[in-house]
Amino acid sequence: LPMASTTKMMTALVTLETLSPDQKVTVPSEAVVGQASMGLDPGEAVSVETLLYGALLVSGNDAAMTLAIRAAGNVDAFVERMNARAAEWGLNNTHFANPHGLDAPDHVSSALDLAALGRRVLSNPLLASIVATRSIVIGGYSLTNTNKLLTSYPGADGVKTGTTDAAGQVLVASATRGKNSAISVVMNSPDRFAESARLLDFYFDNWQWIDVRLERSALNRAVAADGTVYWLSAPSRPLFLARWQIPQLRGYRRIEFDETGQPSGVYQVWLADQVLLETPITFTAISGQQ
Repeated sequence: LPMASTTKMMTALVTLETLSPDQKVTVPSEAVVGQASMGLDPGEAVSVETLLYGALLVSGNDAAMTLAIRAAGNVDAFVERMNARAAEWGLNNTHFANPHGLDAPDHVSSALDLAALGRRVLSNPLLASIVATRSIVIGGYSLTNTNKLLTSYPGADGVKTGTTDAAGQVLVASATRGKNSAISVVMNSPDRFAESARLLDFYFDNWQWIDVRLERSALNRAVAADGTVYWLSAPSRPLFLARWQIPQLRGYRRIEFDETGQPSGVYQVWLADQVLLETPITFTAISGQQ
């Protein structure tokens, strides 16, 4: 489907491959396109960081065009880079025709691909900070984020809106609560903020990352044939589970001693008849009375 200004996630990522945030660039006359704008004037010098804020907060087409032209020399060359990255990153349902997201033939993406792009944006510290910003005054521009979830949804921290006639309402949303975070995507939505809130609620209400480990304790010990006593431990490993599954997890230790008395083993976590996790056990000999 058409993805509108969520396109600018890729524009920002590709820009930073060439331009540094503190670099000043000149706004070209051909940069002013479409209605969405941060208010740039042709010929003015603006930092790349300011333009990134303009592209990602207020969805400025002028900012996106300026970044594309200054990063690659012209729009066509920049779009080639965008499509090369889409292919490289396995975004098989995505094709770009421009750096801003205005409707154009063969300018499309999918919810899965946009979620993957959102993940890449959030993994970049500068871009993650930008998309989480509600409003800012930078480079003489006062910019307010079009993502209303930032002020209405607990833990919201990104990512990008998009709206055109063909695309309708599009939103790549993200939120973090404690150690749990999620990205949701809606395309051609009748109410992108309400639908995204319901999707994120579904995740936070029903799913959870948990850390599973085998810790040293009086119960986690093993005794070799020669009487040597070992502490058993295994490092933390994350599991992503529906909350109802967590009480049903079972831990299992498989321990063996070879002919020389050396121990080995694995720690497994089971859910019903399925092994969800298997990790080597570390054996630490106990010296003295413990």
